[in-house]
Amino acid sequence: MISLCNAASRLALSTATALAVGMNVVCTPAMAATVDVSETQTIIDHVTVSSSKPYASVKQDLESRLGRLDDHIRTLLKQNKVEELHAALQKAAGNDGLVIHYIGLHGDWLVLKGQRKHGTEYFTGNILTAVEMTNVNMAAGLYAPLRIMVYENAQGGTTIEYDKPSTQLSQFHSAQIDAQGRSLDDRLAKLCASVLQ
Repeated sequence: MISLCNAASRLALSTATALAVGMNVVCTPAMAATVDVSETQTIIDHVTVSSSKPYASVKQDLESRLGRLDDHIRTLLKQNKVEELHAALQKAAGNDGLVIHYIGLHGDWLVLKGQRKHGTEYFTGNILTAVEMTNVNMAAGLYAPLRIMVYENAQGGTTIEYDKPSTQLSQFHSAQIDAQGRSLDDRLAKLCASVLQ
């Protein structure tokens, strides 16, 4: 049985070779890509802000304060309507200079563990700020949008946690990116102070 299998394999291989030659197919070995890997250690400041204000109120205040990166804005991008897009992004950013891109329902997903908890992650940022950074270094897009976690704490109040943008972005060693990072620090701090009071 083994010799029959080997004979069949040899026959299939020789048939494939004959077909390739008959069709003038040139088989060349694939060129391997060059891959470079580097690692950089970065110190990140983590911010935790807590309040006795109930989670539902904080969530409502945060979501009512911030605009949304909605389908209208995405359509303007697809249609390359730059002036309208710029105006729509400015309007969505509002007074806080931040827009909700996506919402992660981490508390709801805990139903997989038999319970739901009050906890929501917001992917928030400002496209106009982001392009000032990615125009300098595309890798800065890793931190745009930013992520903030809002959850009910053990005392029945609310906690907001996030990594400080300026410390995330300092690894790019760019004065222009650093300036945007400090601006985002201020915006997040003011947002937390506003919604947690």
